[in-house]
Amino acid sequence: MLFSYYRRPLFLLLLCYAATILLFKGFFLKPPQPLPFPLPRAGALVEGRISEYPAFNRGRWRFALETSKVYGSPFKTGLMVYVRDMGGASYGDRVEFLADLDEPAGSSAPGGLDWADFLARRGIGTEARTRELEIVKPANRVLLLARAFRNRVLDTFEKNLDPEAAAVMGGVVIGEKKNVSPEMKKAFQDSGAMHLLVASGSNVGFVVVVVYFLCSKVGLGRKYAGLAALVFSGFYVLTSGLDAPLVRAYLMFSAGLCAFMLGRGAGAFHSLTVAALAILVMTPRSLFDASFQMSFLAAYGLTVGMSIWDKPLSNIFKGGVKAFAAACGFKASARLEGLAVELGGLFTISFFAQLFLYPLLAVYFHRISVASLFSNMVLVPASGVAMALGFLMAIFSGAGFLFELFAWPCAAFTGLFISAVKFFAALPFSAFSVAEPSGWGVAGFYLLAFAVLHAPLFGFNNIRLYTCAALGLCVMEAGALTNALADGSRKYRTELFGDSNTSCALVHLPDGTLFLVNPGVSGKTLADAVFAGGARRLSGVTFTSLEEKNFSGLAGLSRLVEIERVVLPFGPQPPALSALLGELKKKGAAIVKAWPGEPASDMKIIARWTDDPRGYTGLGDVFDLEIGRVKIENAGDSVSRLCAGAACAAQSSVQAQKGTTAVLEF
Repeated sequence: MLFSYYRRPLFLLLLCYAATILLFKGFFLKPPQPLPFPLPRAGALVEGRISEYPAFNRGRWRFALETSKVYGSPFKTGLMVYVRDMGGASYGDRVEFLADLDEPAGSSAPGGLDWADFLARRGIGTEARTRELEIVKPANRVLLLARAFRNRVLDTFEKNLDPEAAAVMGGVVIGEKKNVSPEMKKAFQDSGAMHLLVASGSNVGFVVVVVYFLCSKVGLGRKYAGLAALVFSGFYVLTSGLDAPLVRAYLMFSAGLCAFMLGRGAGAFHSLTVAALAILVMTPRSLFDASFQMSFLAAYGLTVGMSIWDKPLSNIFKGGVKAFAAACGFKASARLEGLAVELGGLFTISFFAQLFLYPLLAVYFHRISVASLFSNMVLVPASGVAMALGFLMAIFSGAGFLFELFAWPCAAFTGLFISAVKFFAALPFSAFSVAEPSGWGVAGFYLLAFAVLHAPLFGFNNIRLYTCAALGLCVMEAGALTNALADGSRKYRTELFGDSNTSCALVHLPDGTLFLVNPGVSGKTLADAVFAGGARRLSGVTFTSLEEKNFSGLAGLSRLVEIERVVLPFGPQPPALSALLGELKKKGAAIVKAWPGEPASDMKIIARWTDDPRGYTGLGDVFDLEIGRVKIENAGDSVSRLCAGAACAAQSSVQAQKGTTAVLEF
């Protein structure tokens, strides 16, 4: 790897094309073709092709559909379909059905997944719900064969492994993680091994290497062995569903193998460039997809980092072993030096694969795994063994003794693999939550990471290396300085969200403080809303009543976000709330009670009495809340802008809608 690689025409073309997509986003990221009639619409006749493997969740199947006809007339757009009975249909089949059509819901909370936007980026603007499908035309034979093998793999796991092991093996072998429990997914995330549940480059590489090795052993030449590797790895990609990491990896290996078969050199960096350019030409909207971004940045860091640092780090590890041995009074053997280089290489691979992902993990997931630097040294090689055993189980399923020869080791090894994941996830400080970084912070981090990645090329005594690193730090600090200068121009901002049972409000004050009203939805959802605002703590949390619906998410929130104080009305407290407040008090949070109309901790609570003949009970939505100049009315259902003078009345109001986020700024 040389700096001249960045000046080659193909890489410059990729940069220019990506910049063009960004500059003309409206052209390349066109909204999905709207249906030629208003929504919602019941009983619409739809025909189209299933464009992904259906996923089963909560008693129904879900899949993306590329329409070909609507009401019998040609019309192309994207639908997200929910159905009770697939009728044997799957990926690639052309189906017909009667459906109820509607627009997808938007974001239900700040920082959460905006489902409507997510679908729009995939070219889908409408949801369809139906009871059953009718197959009009089945998929082609190659895809039918890939589907059959996929079903064989999953069926083998489900019948011969316990549910947890079967779910994990389905993810490791072919990227099918629909049955992995939320607890198991969190363990993989905290251990830094979530990428192992998604079929990716390592899976494709495994298939390519195994097929090429076997073909070469039976006497096939370079060209035929390479061609066989391309065919079988392409079949594996079809089996796993053409996900972005798989397509990227397949295109990379295809470019490399074609060059190898033709006797021409093609490094991994060039193959990565070709793969990125090919995907963006076919689907420009992929540039804005998190999976595409993370896949290519991980591959870039690994490809460039290992090519540049391989020899320097090998010498460093050998020198370190020799120095340690000399300090202990013995001479290091060649075997010990080799072991140090191997272990150091595993750590280096893990480091460079993660380095460029940290900002994206903070932006998209608000959580970073530290354990990943060490866990992947164990879990990545182990996943290769698990994948090999999984393939052997599926291939020899029904083969009697031969199947048993692989089934027991696979079950035992999967159990050990899962235990290792849980071990790393349970380590103290294995992962921590982070606030969403600013654009300045992300740009500065990548400048700093670029300097680290290319340090041997710059030269450790070269001023350019330290200039690049210092520039990255300065850009990161510029973001903090910009925020500080903007304090005086900040406005009040309130975000309303919630679910069918609770209305929440997140109030941003000009001085940067943050208040939350009614933490009654998922604690993770509430924490993401806080992190999305660039904060990691709440100045205050308050409720409009002491009902459980208004504090049910507080426990989960307090595990992820620091809470300075809790302001609540007087009244009989449910035992669960009393216990929770006790725990928060131990963590240093101030617990403040207030009557309606009484100021409390810089928060003025305004009375709204009910007609309950029993008088005030602490139950029911009895409070309006005023935080700064923002007034929360009707249990957070609406927010009014208040004037500074006593003669001013409320001048604007925003109503919260279920399943959406309403924002008021002034």
